Amino acid sequence: MGSKHDSAALGAENVPWSRAIYAVLRREWALVMARPVDLLVQALFFITVASLPALGVSPTPETLALLAPGVLWVAVLLCVLVASWRCFHDDLRSGWLDQWALCGVPLVLLVAARLAAQWVATVVPVLLLAPVAALQYGLSGAALGVLMLALLPGVAVLVMLVGVVAALSAGLRQGGMLVIGLVLPLAAPVLVFGSLAVHAAQLGEPAGAHLALLAGTACAMLACCPWLAASAVRIGIES
Repeated sequence: MGSKHDSAALGAENVPWSRAIYAVLRREWALVMARPVDLLVQALFFITVASLPALGVSPTPETLALLAPGVLWVAVLLCVLVASWRCFHDDLRSGWLDQWALCGVPLVLLVAARLAAQWVATVVPVLLLAPVAALQYGLSGAALGVLMLALLPGVAVLVMLVGVVAALSAGLRQGGMLVIGLVLPLAAPVLVFGSLAVHAAQLGEPAGAHLALLAGTACAMLACCPWLAASAVRIGIES
């Protein structure tokens, strides 16, 4: 029922910006509540990917500690890809994006709201299960704390990157392969900064510089990714 009201709210011209953004956020929340199994799948996927390397290598503490940062961040990246690669594909097919174009609100604001909702839906399962995954690798309390802090900007960057590529490939049948092929190299800096931060905490060294790089990367992505995704969405609507 709320979905119909949200569509009507967006379908009218000259809708107040706050009302349109609220409609987007409310719809995303309703979709998450209607499909809780999706969150469960994301959580299980993350913990499975994070756990498999620990089962296939020598279980010595030194080996596990060395592998932990890279393995956990690769698991985060794959979890974001699974959760977000269709974030605009279904909306384009259902006509929801057409409603965005008619509401009179700058498209970049609606796209930013959509990406923010996707970030929340993605980061929450990861944050809840990160301590469980870290426990398998014997991460120290300091390293786990750094990992949790790094996940907030790190997942935001990954969601924005995937969102831009997903918007570009929204109208393509094989868009999933394009998303994977383009996002993997672009996500490398996030994985490097995040892994180095956790590794530094494991060694008892300060991780502030690596966290600052992650935060700076998130700010830079926030300044450009919503605009790029909005341009791609507009192309998809008009094509």
